[in-house]
Amino acid sequence: MDKVYIVGNGYIGDFISSKFKDKYHYVGICRSNKTNCNTNLPLDISKDDALLRDLLDNNAVIIYLAAPQKDGSTDTTLSNFLNKIDKKKVRKIIYVSTSGVYGDKKDKMVDEKASLEPITDRAKRRVDAENQIQRSLIKYTILRVPGIYGPNRLPIQRIKEQLPLIKSNICKHTNLIHAQDLSDIIINCISNDKTDNIIMNVSDGTPIKTTSYYLKIYDALKIEYPLFIDYVEANNIYDEKRKSFINESRMLDVSLMNKVMPGIIKFKNVIDGIRDSLK
Repeated sequence: MDKVYIVGNGYIGDFISSKFKDKYHYVGICRSNKTNCNTNLPLDISKDDALLRDLLDNNAVIIYLAAPQKDGSTDTTLSNFLNKIDKKKVRKIIYVSTSGVYGDKKDKMVDEKASLEPITDRAKRRVDAENQIQRSLIKYTILRVPGIYGPNRLPIQRIKEQLPLIKSNICKHTNLIHAQDLSDIIINCISNDKTDNIIMNVSDGTPIKTTSYYLKIYDALKIEYPLFIDYVEANNIYDEKRKSFINESRMLDVSLMNKVMPGIIKFKNVIDGIRDSLK
């Protein structure tokens, strides 16, 4: 049975480890104690170098979900991991990046050939990580992922607080993917040789205005709508992380995903995804 190492075994790791347990032996790696995988290792990949050297069995598949450290423009956590593991034992690494590497494309459609113009340090660390993966000489798939939603991953707190929303007529687009769909894509990459050594946008294929997404959750919860504001007001009241999202926009072209994984997306309609997330 192939061993699949889920490095950064968090929210998405729970979805991945629940599937194909008869085919893969999942090894979950994170700093906390978890029980979702066949084997669970509490390990800090930025520090526990001795453990990293002996971590992998032959023919290992790595699903790398670990976030970079919180500052700087390079991903030192990933570089430590790649430098310490025995790369000869790795059959493939699947790196989950972010669509934020593209920066602000002013609501234009963006495919994988678009220029990388990251705005935030967080996105710059992801660009560095993608470069590290490509230089590692390990067979790879890099997935550029937008906003992830799913059970326990909806902006319920912001909705309860009635955080004002950008006026619909001026609101920019965002891209989304349900956690179930993302986990299916990641698992597909393990055995799909069409994903070898490629970079691929992934999303539900239906860009949506951020305000529209929030309003669909309001409707599902039967909660009265909040105030609507413009971008000047939003930049005065939103926190820094939220401002970084509203001040850049793009619509992801997922033609490549649909070509190499036809029919992979279950939740193309965000309303269905929201309903599933609220069960």
